[in-house]
Amino acid sequence: MVTTILLTRCELPAADLWFAPTRADTVNEMVWFFERNDEFLRVETRYDRDTAEFVLITHAPDGGEQTERFTDAVTFRLRLEALECQLEATHWTQHGPLFLHDGWRRT
Repeated sequence: MVTTILLTRCELPAADLWFAPTRADTVNEMVWFFERNDEFLRVETRYDRDTAEFVLITHAPDGGEQTERFTDAVTFRLRLEALECQLEATHWTQHGPLFLHDGWRRT
């Protein structure tokens, strides 16, 4: 089963912050695309069952890649929230279709 997850806006109150799965078996992989001018950035999240870690991979426009690993969902969620705020502060916008928490595309 794959669950699609949205990163939320940085200014939302704490109760509405990004949803991180509490069960690692519910998420395989998620990909978000961001755009700034003529540049594109890709953010991937996944759960590595072999190491029991949440994985965050950022693909930069220049081809560089950064991988971060987290042993718990709370730390992983907090890092995603910080990354989203960083991207927003540097004028990156989400590119492509937006998906709801239940996995359906917003029309």
